[in-house]
Amino acid sequence: MPYIEDRIVHDADSHVMEIPGWLDEFGTRAVREAFNARFGKGHRGGLDRAIGQQDDPAFRAGDAAEIMARKNHDATGAFRCEDRPLALDLMGIASQLVFPTSTNVWLEELEHGDDLELLYDTASATNRAQTEFCAADVRLLRVCYVPLASLDRAPAAAREALDAGAAALL
Repeated sequence: MPYIEDRIVHDADSHVMEIPGWLDEFGTRAVREAFNARFGKGHRGGLDRAIGQQDDPAFRAGDAAEIMARKNHDATGAFRCEDRPLALDLMGIASQLVFPTSTNVWLEELEHGDDLELLYDTASATNRAQTEFCAADVRLLRVCYVPLASLDRAPAAAREALDAGAAALL
């Protein structure tokens, strides 16, 4: 039985919770190295535990009972796209706008820096990762990041995101 049953809910503030290696498949070498240096082993904290428990049958047995209590990396479908549809079903959500999280914060910092190449390459990699994650279910509506640091490059970045199926631009 879903948490929400008596109305249609469209979640406009959902996030993917990136984990180390998140951009490995999508980023240039510079993006991969910068992301993994920023979010790698030295910054993991409780991530190893959170990642590991997603494979623990005893933990996963509590998905339905704890769907509204688990947050961030502990949440069902936080970083595994194949688990997000279950989370939507358990919550009774019709659709979700899915925002990037840690990459969004990093992109905002890069926008105020002087490395436009890293900024736009990171945005592109983030948007491709969003596209891959949200491809798991039509109810997952990807939010893609378009840097405005270069007004010459912003239109191409927006076009790339829209062509990839962005439901919204950030």
